[in-house]
Amino acid sequence: MSIIMQLRFLALLTIVPLSAVLTGCACPSGGCTPPGTPSAPCVNELSVPDGELPDFVELASAEALMPLPAPTETYQLIDASTCQCRAATNMAKANLVELERHWAKVVIECDTENVGKNLCLDRDLLALRATGLRNEAAGTALEAFYQLAGIEVQKSYLQRGIEESQLTLDRIDKFLSKGIELPGKVDRSVVVGQLAELKDQKLQLDFLRIQLNGQLQKLMGCPLDEYTFFWPQLEWQPNLVPLDVEAELAEGLATRSDLRGIGLVICQLEKNTLPVARGVLKFAESTVGTVEPQKGMIHWLRCFRCNESELPLRCRQLALFYSDTEESATAEIKSAAYQITLQQQRVVAAQSLVEQFQNRLRELEKTRDIDNISIFEISNARAHIYDAQSKLMERVVELQISQVKLRQSQGILAQECGFSPTLCGEGSCSGACCRCAKQACSKSKQACRE
Repeated sequence: MSIIMQLRFLALLTIVPLSAVLTGCACPSGGCTPPGTPSAPCVNELSVPDGELPDFVELASAEALMPLPAPTETYQLIDASTCQCRAATNMAKANLVELERHWAKVVIECDTENVGKNLCLDRDLLALRATGLRNEAAGTALEAFYQLAGIEVQKSYLQRGIEESQLTLDRIDKFLSKGIELPGKVDRSVVVGQLAELKDQKLQLDFLRIQLNGQLQKLMGCPLDEYTFFWPQLEWQPNLVPLDVEAELAEGLATRSDLRGIGLVICQLEKNTLPVARGVLKFAESTVGTVEPQKGMIHWLRCFRCNESELPLRCRQLALFYSDTEESATAEIKSAAYQITLQQQRVVAAQSLVEQFQNRLRELEKTRDIDNISIFEISNARAHIYDAQSKLMERVVELQISQVKLRQSQGILAQECGFSPTLCGEGSCSGACCRCAKQACSKSKQACRE
């Protein structure tokens, strides 16, 4: 009887794999070979180059062109603080991370202690990541805010320049119609070219205004509408106070979420939090943190001693990652600070140029009758003032944006809006990376980051 049972068992061992091959592993209806991919042949007709130039004069009537969306008589008023904090609050990716952080909290309360320690550290890192994303969103929104504010002012100066050039062109045509000889330096074609260039600049600013309004609507969580326009409210007086670069650097290194996150992992790293450390190290390099001990009793028995070496290795990697990130942050903050110094000097230079052109115009108007100054020369002087004022506005906007970028590089834009996470693991530094083993104690031992 036992022999019969054994034969039946052997038969089953043979039949089951065979049936799997014949049924479950069969090729699908499309076959097992890879499908072909589309390919277009490179076949072209032969010809000689057409030497005729296109005639762009005979175009369709301009009346058939669709105008760009333009604002009505009313705008929606916004200020820098509102723009900054709405963008930080409505940052979609940051809110996704916050939901992940909430789920980590739920799992911590119901799972084992080891899982809880891992997820507690993970929850702190998620909080820092969300703050970093909000900081980036606030910086992007403020940059668009100041660009939009500058465009609205630039358009006013540009419109004055267009009106002045058009007035000059009308005077030239009036002189020519009466047969009056123009002054030697006045050339109608030059004025026509300048007027066309100014109108083209205005058209480009109109389009850029639409783009920036749409960008702000998206960042601040407003409905997207190309016919709704914001009017930025701000004080245009530029801040020309010199910066203390070292003080700005010290503040930034203390508040940046990336440095806080790496320092937190260094302080809290233990065997049971190694999975978190591996994930953090992948931000430095995608291949780092990919090698981990295999699960299973056999692997554990064979590699017991080797696995003990992972903890000090991860400590060393984290220390290198922290040092590299700190150096990059230092360079970023200092670069942003010196960029402000540069823009401050450019603002002063642009202010000086405007004053020079204004003084020149006043001199021309005073000596107009005495020196027989033509109206064309005075009109040209006014055009130079409008152009210089427009460039001064560009410099002021660039200064405002550089100040935003400094605060963003310091990681304080989100904090200014109340997003400053309290971390459960911050304040204590007792992990394995901070404990000096007897055989590893030396002057080169990496200190714990607090």
